[in-house]
Amino acid sequence: MGPPGSVTIVGGGLSGLASAFHLSRRFPASSGTRITLIEKSNRLGGWVQSEKARISDRYGRQADVLLESGPRTLRPASKAILEIIHLLNLAPSLVTVPRTAPAARNRFLHIPGTKGLVTIPTSLASLLVSPLAKLLVPALFADFRRRNGRVLKSSQPNDESVDAFLTRHFGTDFAQTFGSALVHGIYATDSRLLSVRATFSAMCRLEENGKGSVVRGALNEMVSSWRIHRKGHENATASPPVYDLGEVSSLMKGISVYSFRDGMETLTGAMASYLRQRENVTIVQGDGVATLARTQTGDRFQVATESGKEIQSSHLVVAVPLPVLHGLLSRPLPIISSSVPTPSPPPIAQGSVPLRRPPFPHPALSLRTGIPGRYQTILSSENSTQEKVTRLPPNNHPFSPLPVLPHLLANPSSSVTVVNLVFPPSDSPLHPDGFGYLIPRPAEGYPSPPGSTLGMLGTVFDSSALGGQDVSICADHRSPKFTKVTVMLGGPYGPPSPDPHSPDFLPTLLATLQRHLGHDEPLPEPCLVRIRQHHDCIPTPTVGHIERMAELRAAVKEKWGENAAIIGASVDGVSVGDCIESGRRAALGL
Repeated sequence: MGPPGSVTIVGGGLSGLASAFHLSRRFPASSGTRITLIEKSNRLGGWVQSEKARISDRYGRQADVLLESGPRTLRPASKAILEIIHLLNLAPSLVTVPRTAPAARNRFLHIPGTKGLVTIPTSLASLLVSPLAKLLVPALFADFRRRNGRVLKSSQPNDESVDAFLTRHFGTDFAQTFGSALVHGIYATDSRLLSVRATFSAMCRLEENGKGSVVRGALNEMVSSWRIHRKGHENATASPPVYDLGEVSSLMKGISVYSFRDGMETLTGAMASYLRQRENVTIVQGDGVATLARTQTGDRFQVATESGKEIQSSHLVVAVPLPVLHGLLSRPLPIISSSVPTPSPPPIAQGSVPLRRPPFPHPALSLRTGIPGRYQTILSSENSTQEKVTRLPPNNHPFSPLPVLPHLLANPSSSVTVVNLVFPPSDSPLHPDGFGYLIPRPAEGYPSPPGSTLGMLGTVFDSSALGGQDVSICADHRSPKFTKVTVMLGGPYGPPSPDPHSPDFLPTLLATLQRHLGHDEPLPEPCLVRIRQHHDCIPTPTVGHIERMAELRAAVKEKWGENAAIIGASVDGVSVGDCIESGRRAALGL
């Protein structure tokens, strides 16, 4: 099969960028393939957003700090990301955290209704002295003794929630304390809704390998891994590697998590820069898609943008959230002239019409919160899937609308408020050395409406986790450094209360942090407060997601044809690695 004549990619987030990147490498300009990437906002990269800010305290001490409003760390397990790091020569920009570092070893819980943090044990010795031992030890032994229990076999279409799976294996208290906290940190949702097969398939594999016991399955895998390590590489195959990793994989030995010196946007910015240098790639930014259609013969797709551009292509990749796609497919086609457009794609200019609702506000709204002092507060709101659909008038059309697909509205999405806080230098540490802490679901459940709760999901200790991203501007480098943390709110709790616009919001947040961190005295006044509200930013794959997505892919193949693909977080997983792998797989599959 020869190269595609042209490919249109709808959506310039992580998955869309990765798809365009790999397509441009696979089909360079010499192949004759034209690639068009369309992104509604004025920036590429989706929820990945890094920002440098210079801060100072009342004594004139200054620092340049990095603020992440989206994902902030990566794990070495994703080869799709490591491949891009190698191909774009991003290794010199890496900031790594070894497995031996406190940020890798020390993670905490805050149990609702208590004061202070509890360290999550990571070894047998720490387990024996942990306050959590009364919960953990009986739960682990109970699962280890399980025999011939129910098993979620990967080959069968059975599923259950993460909460139900953990309750079945480890008990209700374990599921509520650890399961809900873990889900808060990754998906910002209720563990009672989340599909275990779609989100924690490794646990299902351990259950199957352990013949009904997750603990036995984990022990079996440890023994198998040890045996393979003893034998060395004698069983290694001679087949070429699937990913082009170069020397990057060796840099990840012993690494827990990593990022980049200038933040996660280093990754998306490098892909975007690469694409802009390709002769056969056109990037359309600031111009959303109005309709999706195809010719009556079904051999070409047409994407009409909000500014009136009409882009035809032989192949189509859709990388927007599924609810957004549902809105696009529900729109009638616009009125056009009676002449049939030329089959070749028209020239596309960079830039376009102003956005009605950008997913990333520029500039952010600056406001004071009412606490005396010289700190800066910036609050902004970012939307994703809940958009108003502009109805376009019907018309007899040489193109037919793409058929509506199943399950586009099956899963909800979580909205999260992200608060970056930078505190002045102090001789007394603000928090323990570690990665951060998560908060389990309250025993009484989630308030709805939230009432007088912030709905806090967890806090990242950024200065400990990735301190190498911040630079102190001080003659005496021995002086204490600024402390940076990021708080996540919302998700299953709904919007924070008090509202982030309210002057009561920051005092309430600081008092809550004070209680969580176990301080008797109020926390110091922050030098910088950055608030961003991300609407519908994390899809929630509910129970049955795997089967629904299989049906969706089958419907795309049947109704749209072999030359179309739907990718992204709504379909293939929410992590950065999942999204990049999704785009890579689509590019290699066309």
